Amino acid sequence: MASRQTCSGRPRSGDVWDQYEAILPALSESDIDQVSLEFAGSRVPLEVIKLLDGKKDVLVGAIDVTTLTAEAPEEVAKVIRDAMEFTSPERIFPCTNCGMVPLPREVSQGKLKALGAGAALVRAEL
Repeated sequence: MASRQTCSGRPRSGDVWDQYEAILPALSESDIDQVSLEFAGSRVPLEVIKLLDGKKDVLVGAIDVTTLTAEAPEEVAKVIRDAMEFTSPERIFPCTNCGMVPLPREVSQGKLKALGAGAALVRAEL
């Protein structure tokens, strides 16, 4: 299985997100299996998922790794539910936006618990 992570480059990105319109259709036609997109706490619009044309699994970044506060499970669930508007639930793999190595261990653990709990909330609704 091959994956590709995309990064919004948050510190340097402005209000224009046309880089996704350029790269995601190409990725949808590639041999990779999954594309990782960060949504929590970013300005990346969830609609970019449509650019994959339902052909790839989407690792949906539902945890913002730039904060020291763990998300509430309901916040995570909302990101997942919103992503389901643009691809099927079977294609969604909730995850963190990026790595959590710089975060304190207790913060990372809280964020991972929220990720699991938020995913469980949505799974119970399906």
